[in-house]
Order: sequence, then C-alpha cells, then structure tokens
Amino acid sequence: MNRIAIARDRGVPLHHQIYLVLADGISAGRYPAGEPLPTEEQLTRMFSVSRITVRRAMSTLHDAGLVERGAGRRTVARPKLGQPMRMPMASVIENIVAYGAETVARVVEFGYVPARGFARERLWDAADRPVQRAVRLRSQDGVPVMHLTSWVPAALGETFTAEELNRLPMYRLLARAGAEICAAEQLVSATLADPLIASRLGVKVGAALIDLRSLMIDRTGRGVEYVEMLAVPEYLKLRFKMQADHAASKPVTGRKPGRSKQG
Repeated sequence: MNRIAIARDRGVPLHHQIYLVLADGISAGRYPAGEPLPTEEQLTRMFSVSRITVRRAMSTLHDAGLVERGAGRRTVARPKLGQPMRMPMASVIENIVAYGAETVARVVEFGYVPARGFARERLWDAADRPVQRAVRLRSQDGVPVMHLTSWVPAALGETFTAEELNRLPMYRLLARAGAEICAAEQLVSATLADPLIASRLGVKVGAALIDLRSLMIDRTGRGVEYVEMLAVPEYLKLRFKMQADHAASKPVTGRKPGRSKQG
C-alpha cells in the first residue's frame, strides 16, 4: 500500500494526523460505507508509525462515529452524510466565474485512476473506466486559498491536457468536450486540514477549512465532474440567498481581488 507522509516537526500528535487523513477519506467516500478500512498492520506501514499510534487514531475515529466493527471484526467506514443542495444553474456558473476571476489556478497533480466511492457511483462511465483526477491550488495575490480535487470521466478528460487546465476553467473544457454543465448537487460542511493539505495551503495541521463538494451535471443528466474544494475560511465566505423556489449561493473572498486570471 502507498505510504503517506505525516508531519513530525509541527507539534501535532501523530495519532491526530492519522485520524485527520482517515476521517477525510471516509468523508470523501474513498472508504465507502460498510467497506473495511486498512488493517492496523497496513496502517502502521502506510504511516510509518507504531501500532499504539494507529490504535489511538482508530479509537478517535470510533468516538467520532465514523467507523464501527463489521463482519469478521474488521473496522468499517460509517460516514456521516448530509443531504446535498440542488443548486440552480445561475448559482453554479456564478460560483465558478467568481473563483476564476479572483484567483489563479495551478495544477499540482494530474493523471488517471480507478474511481472510488461517490465518484464511482455518480460519475458517468466511472464504473467501467478510470477517471481523470486533477489537483489544483487556487491562489489570491500569491497566497494559496483553495485546494481542489476533481474527478472527470475519461472520455471527457482525454480531450484536454494538464497545461490546458492551467489556463482554462474546467467548465469551459467540459463544454468544449460536449458536456455543458446545467445543474449541480452541492454539500457544504467543515473539516480539519490533514498534513498534506496543510502544507499546500500554508496552514497548521488541524486548522479549520470550508469543505465544499459538488457534482456537476450536464444537459443529458450525466454526472460529468465531481470536485472537492477545501478553502481557508479567511479568504472565502459563502452567502446564501434564500428564495421561494431555490437557494442560491455566491462566494465572496475575504480580501480585495488581485489581478484576475481564470484557470
């Protein structure tokens, strides 16, 4: 199994860092409900820590209600799921345009992987083919403010490159490929920064982040992009306009916009 680096010089207990990584995996659906987590032995190898440290992390997960004992006494995921908001098209596009106008994006990871969890269940063609996974950092005035991980069906992802994703918004690339976004399901919550996210956003391990997850749907009803956005609260606020027939959200950054560039 792949090794995961944790920060040993930031004053944050190792068991808490492991808890954050696993809790994020459960919340994101990388460990689907009812599916077993890695064994203690596997986790000790993944994180290069002692079994006692792993047990403390698993105990915290259990106390938080994120895992339970399953068949064969294996620890299985029991994520807390909320009901998604169904956002009107105008709200979706407003959000995307605002992100692009006030921040600059940089691709830090790009490749194709088997879909898991929510992405496998809801993305078009994801059960049969690998999906494109891209990780981008959005910065404002040179300061990282958003960490985005997107999954796109291979048939669409293969129509553009990482270099194009650095220059153009994802929704434009998808529209060019014939998947024009017309609706979205969004879930807004909060989470804590794990070691990797903390290092990329320049925040402390365990810092509070806004967690916005969106499933983008095209005109034919296909799920064409699933994106998880982690944002520093000081730089992003979500304002909700409540109306009789729908709720619309508009992101407002916490600082004055710098030079604009869509990415």
